[in-house]
Amino acid sequence: MNVRRTAAAVVVGALVPLTGIVTTHAGATPVEHYRISVHVSDATPASGEQFIVRGTFGTTSAAATDRPVKVQSYREGSWHQLTGAVVRTDSEGEYRCRVVLSQTRKRLLRVVGVAPEGARNAFHKFSVTVG
Repeated sequence: MNVRRTAAAVVVGALVPLTGIVTTHAGATPVEHYRISVHVSDATPASGEQFIVRGTFGTTSAAATDRPVKVQSYREGSWHQLTGAVVRTDSEGEYRCRVVLSQTRKRLLRVVGVAPEGARNAFHKFSVTVG
């Protein structure tokens, strides 16, 4: 086999997986990826003290309006929904949730923006240290 043909086959073989990621089937619309941001009012709240979790949820081209956003805590190897920590986004994709934690220590949390059917939910992890 010719060295040029071998080199060309290697280059084409390396490009095929990359083009498969970018292209879509004829007539199909590309799925938009949802993103969520998070900001906390106090990264070191006292036990039983309220703090605010806020941010925006949507795609790069549009806000996710009237979509649920949940706050979850990582405990015992899995994510658990915080009781009462579910809000809906407003017309601009913004959310605001009051949270109260009582267990003192560093807590790993995340916000989950629930995307419409057919799209993946958006997650953003953060931590607070409850004193």
